[in-house]
Amino acid sequence: MTHFPSARLRPTALLLVSLSLAACAQPPSVPQTGGQAEGASPYDGVDRSWTATDNGLGGKLQAQAIDPGNNTLSNEGWTAASNGWGPIERNKSNGETAAGDGKTLTLNGKTYSNGFGVHGNSSMTFAVNGQCSTFTSDIGIDDEVGSKGAAVFQVYADGTKLYDSGVMTGSSATKTVNVSISGRRELKLVVQDAGNSNAYDHADWADAKLLSCTVAASGGGVSPAPAPAPSPNVTYQGPLVITKGGTYSGSYQSTNPDVPAISIRTTEPVIIQNANVRGPSHLIAGFNMNLTVRNTRAYGVNPNVAGRNTGRFILSEDTYNLVVENNYMEGTSGIYVRNFKGNRAGGQTIKILRNKVKNIDGRKSNGAGGYQTAFERVQFTQFNDVRDVPNVEIAWNEIINEPGKSGLEENINFYGSTGTASSRLKIHNNFIKGAYNANPATDSGFGGGGIMLGDGNPASLSTAGGYMDVYNNQIVSTSNQGIGIAGGHDHNVYNNRVVSSGLLPDGRKILAQNVGVYVWDQAGSAKSGTWFNNSVHDNQIVWMRYRSDGSSYTNNTWFASCTSSCYNNSSLPAPATLATEQVEYNLWLSKLSSAGIKIGVN
Repeated sequence: MTHFPSARLRPTALLLVSLSLAACAQPPSVPQTGGQAEGASPYDGVDRSWTATDNGLGGKLQAQAIDPGNNTLSNEGWTAASNGWGPIERNKSNGETAAGDGKTLTLNGKTYSNGFGVHGNSSMTFAVNGQCSTFTSDIGIDDEVGSKGAAVFQVYADGTKLYDSGVMTGSSATKTVNVSISGRRELKLVVQDAGNSNAYDHADWADAKLLSCTVAASGGGVSPAPAPAPSPNVTYQGPLVITKGGTYSGSYQSTNPDVPAISIRTTEPVIIQNANVRGPSHLIAGFNMNLTVRNTRAYGVNPNVAGRNTGRFILSEDTYNLVVENNYMEGTSGIYVRNFKGNRAGGQTIKILRNKVKNIDGRKSNGAGGYQTAFERVQFTQFNDVRDVPNVEIAWNEIINEPGKSGLEENINFYGSTGTASSRLKIHNNFIKGAYNANPATDSGFGGGGIMLGDGNPASLSTAGGYMDVYNNQIVSTSNQGIGIAGGHDHNVYNNRVVSSGLLPDGRKILAQNVGVYVWDQAGSAKSGTWFNNSVHDNQIVWMRYRSDGSSYTNNTWFASCTSSCYNNSSLPAPATLATEQVEYNLWLSKLSSAGIKIGVN
């Protein structure tokens, strides 16, 4: 992959698990006469499975507030729950078909004051909203069934399986689950029968806890959309290599940082849809691709090799045609497109539309499950030497990056890339939130931001960037700049809203905070005659900065290389606060609704 450093402006001053129609009788704690014969099946032909109609605490099936620090999971409401025999019990064993008929949770003689008593087959889903780092629980078949019962415990986060206990019986030793859920929005706890019916499968999630949870300050910045409906469980196959055109679905992963989850080795048209991909390497990669990716969920994974960063969602070299629409991506290093070889007259082009994106992440692994402070210069989308391509569009995407969980340069960057004079490249109606260095409250050294135009070599019109329209976007809290023109020609930036309080979600100040919109021939395009027709007009901006004494001021624009062509840009009310940023996100949601646009996986 070829990658060039970009210009920098530095500061100048519930899908539920299927339930088997099975039943179970809890054996009495003391032997009784006249009861069911030893070993007789408790199945009575009646479906006694259960599905929650509230959150288990008497409230609605919706996300509940999570407190800072450690949280006992049985104190939290679920967003969906089901059970194979009677209701799920909080802080008691499963019991029988009535609520509250369980006993003290007990595993191998050890009793527990909190947790869940469930029955195979069961599922509980919780909205954790990326606030907690770890889920822990002791698991096993409750002592009340003796040596009977056999079940499998599974933990899923955002549809990805994180843990599988294997078969556990009433005679098995207690196991402890301890998995990272950092950045995950949805936690699902599943107990399956072991393939021998779910009789006596009284399973305990004992002392279940969410650890190291954080909560944004009140009014603290942009709140993400409500927790998505519970996702289906995903079982991934190994890496896929595509050598023939066609339509591909399924779930694929690579665990090798050097091997993509999906490799495309054909110039024939390929459609990837309704898929799941995950891994530490590039998720979808190839040369000479004619590729459409839609309705696909993509998850980047820490490569756990010191100095390596998570790969791209899509790596497209020598592109023939690329359409990326209605996908969800999280923790990847975005979309990288280098060179274009397609049939321009035949309609081949590049379109990136209606995607939902969380935490573009170029942070370099420390090799021990965490990250260094260094990061690779990655973006939601970067074009590199993509020139003279008509009908290109990047629109209606939602990109939200969180401090401490992401690491990127600009969200959108164009390096040596152009549309055409008659068909300008269009970047419009995107919502972009966040661009931060590793320590945004203490480190001023950061040159990333929202959208960067004219990056690259300005030596001639054959290398300089140009012919782009940037309009109707909302850029929020992207540190160094909201929108920048650093070189090239024929860039028109208009009717955008560019907003930043200069604060992190917890209220601390962003030290690398700089300017809302700038026009500066940093690349030296004027000397080579490639700087002309760049305009910034009719934008609404409020961009806060802070002096050393804590006082604030606005730094909305810096037009070092722009005079009459930069005009009619107005200031939004100041000072901007975290509440102002939340209002901006609400405006985005209203705009989507009014336009009838659905983003992300449909």
